[in-house]
Amino acid sequence: MATRLAEQVMVLAGTRNGLYIFKSDLDRDQWSICGPFLEGYDVNHAVLDPRDGETIWAAANGNGEALVYRSPDRGRTWERDSVYAGVMPAMLYRSDDRGESWDLVEGLANHPSRDEWWPGGGGMCLHTIVTNPLKPQDLLIGMSVGGVLYSEDAGETWEPRNIGTFSMVDEWSSHTGRASQHDVHRCTHKVARHPDNGKLFQQNHLGVYRSDNYGQEWVDISDGLPDRFGFVIDVTRDGSVFVVPQHDWQEDVGVRVTGQLAAYRTRDDGQSWERLTNGLPEVDNVTLYREGMATDFCSNGGVYFGTSDGTLHYTRDGGDTWRQLATGLPPVRGVTCEHFTL
Repeated sequence: MATRLAEQVMVLAGTRNGLYIFKSDLDRDQWSICGPFLEGYDVNHAVLDPRDGETIWAAANGNGEALVYRSPDRGRTWERDSVYAGVMPAMLYRSDDRGESWDLVEGLANHPSRDEWWPGGGGMCLHTIVTNPLKPQDLLIGMSVGGVLYSEDAGETWEPRNIGTFSMVDEWSSHTGRASQHDVHRCTHKVARHPDNGKLFQQNHLGVYRSDNYGQEWVDISDGLPDRFGFVIDVTRDGSVFVVPQHDWQEDVGVRVTGQLAAYRTRDDGQSWERLTNGLPEVDNVTLYREGMATDFCSNGGVYFGTSDGTLHYTRDGGDTWRQLATGLPPVRGVTCEHFTL
């Protein structure tokens, strides 16, 4: 008799000191924990490669180096490569040999708007890369401050896709006295893609937005949120979108949440928002980083987010109630979630 494969959920939490891996069955009630891997490194982001379900890629800083690490066996052993895919200052690199070598994407590096990309509070970083499984040549990237750009030919050519989002061109002009590329100058914090219908959702420096046509136009869906500023955003398979608003920069404090920690959910593409606090704690000067939220594809979609106080929060009922998956971690930089089989 053939052995039935058991489906599992894996959550990867990159922290300021190493990578932690959490595993559970689809009930998501009991979890195992492994790690830290890459101890001593600031792991900004890590993903399980969906092509083989075994390889983990991790972007990490340590010992004065910015590196991509690869584990071919779900974290048991690690190899390293020399650069990111998306880097700061904003560049994009591509590897066609699973990280053995990397090539600069010249079409983006030489884009005519490049001279008017400028650093936000976290530097001029290319932080988001959205791929389209139905059209492998499609690439969509997000950066601060440059906004969203789209390529339909694997990076040969690019066009800005920022219509409808808040423009910071006046701030650029006030410092430089000139602006010729008015279709950039957007401070995109994070972009998420619905896995089925392709809708895009964006947390911007000044607002949350939705696009129904892959970024050609954006609609402001911020009404009902206590703050327009935030970093994390993600969408579950049933179309629910989650954000955690934060207060904008405060002198000597930075970007923080103080008081009741609250996630917000919309089930109608941003026409209305629900405040979710059941199981979430009171916090004092906690922040969330842009890669710090992920969703799973279970029924009653799971949502996971990490905070700078080293806590990993999650829900297995679409946000109605929240638990702590882990506490006492280093500050959580990035969270991803994948399915795999044993």
